[in-house]
Amino acid sequence: MFQRQFSTRKPLFSYGRTVIPLLGALTLAACTSPAPVAPSFAVMPRPDENFATFQKNDAQCRLYAQTQTGETPSQGAASSGLKSAVLGTGVGAASGALLGSVTGNAGNGAAIGAGSGLLVGSVIGAGRARQTSQTLQHRYDGAYAQCMVGHGEQLPPPPMAYGPPPIIAYPPPAVIYPVPVGP
Repeated sequence: MFQRQFSTRKPLFSYGRTVIPLLGALTLAACTSPAPVAPSFAVMPRPDENFATFQKNDAQCRLYAQTQTGETPSQGAASSGLKSAVLGTGVGAASGALLGSVTGNAGNGAAIGAGSGLLVGSVIGAGRARQTSQTLQHRYDGAYAQCMVGHGEQLPPPPMAYGPPPIIAYPPPAVIYPVPVGP
C-alpha cells in the first residue's frame, strides 16, 4: 500500500512539457540567417559629384535592387528555413505515428518523430536559408551595380582570383655514361 501511494502520484513539474516546445522554438529560430539588406561591395562617387547626389543615387539604386529581387535576402532566407523546418516536423510526426502504431503506441511515436523531424528539418532549413540568402544577395548586388553604373558611379574592380601556382613537371635529366676504355 505504501508503494502504491507513491506510484500514482503525479510529478509536480514535468520537464518534457516545457523543454520540448522551448527547444522547438529555438530550433526554428536557428533556421533563419540574417543577411544584409545592402550591397556587398563599396561604390565610389564620381570625382566631380557632390556627396548629396551620390547618396540620392545610392538610395534609388537600393530601392531598385530590392524591387528587382522581390524581397530582401534576409526575408528570403527566413521563409526558406522556416518552411523546411515545419515540413520536416510534419513528416517526422507522421512517420513517427505510423511506426508507433505498429508497436501500439502511436502518441509516443508521433512525439519522437516530430522531435527528430524538427531537428532534421532545421538542419536542412539552415542550409537552404544560407543558400537562398546567398542567391538573393547575388541578384541584389547585380541589380544595384547595374543601377549605379547607369548613374555614372564607379564600381570597384572585380576581386582577383588567387590560387596555387601551376605544377610544372620537368623530365628527368639525361644521364650519359662514358664508354670505358679498355686494354
